[in-house]
Amino acid sequence: MKLSLPVLTTLILLASCSGSPPAVINTDYIFVYSNDLVRGAVYEELNFFAQVEDEDGLEDISEISIHRDDLGWSWNLGPDEWVSFSKDGEDWIGSTGLTTGGRVPGGDYRLMVTDRSGKREDHEFRLKNPGVPLKDLRFPSLTYRGGSLRVRTVGGAGAAALWFYNDKGSFITEKYSPQGGFKISEFLNPEEVKSAAWVYLYVQDEAGGYGLRSGPWMLQEE
Repeated sequence: MKLSLPVLTTLILLASCSGSPPAVINTDYIFVYSNDLVRGAVYEELNFFAQVEDEDGLEDISEISIHRDDLGWSWNLGPDEWVSFSKDGEDWIGSTGLTTGGRVPGGDYRLMVTDRSGKREDHEFRLKNPGVPLKDLRFPSLTYRGGSLRVRTVGGAGAAALWFYNDKGSFITEKYSPQGGFKISEFLNPEEVKSAAWVYLYVQDEAGGYGLRSGPWMLQEE
């Protein structure tokens, strides 16, 4: 029997997507309070990543979604929205800054990972909202003048993460800094100094089990 091209193509696609469903091996997440200096407001956000395995490779994953079933809403992320990385032979997928109306209620959540053939894996987890009154939060801060940065950490943090972006909003690099004053050239090479437009600071309150992010601070001086 001679197969027509459309039928043959369909069989090839089915064969290539006939492996096992994706597997969620582990999850890692942290609740974050984000101090938006542009809007003058504090938001609750979730940074969430999942260690995922798929016999057909990560490129076979079509969507990851995080559901709050009792409230009827979800975050749905495709390959263009998620961040993926490999560490020690482990593949991780996730996103930062997830929020709904500036809030992230605690409770039971469900992660669903779906591959291109429609096979999926569900994984449940419970999120605790630290419930810190906003007036009690103390955020890391920064001043920038004449090519120099002064970093102030909080909550007993020994160092802060500095996230640099260009004027198009594209991420440039991440650096770590203790509290104190530094030349920006200690963090960025000459090309990065030219392109860096703003920076965010991030620290973790280890005792409270949450993160604190603040910014952006502009780096392009008049």
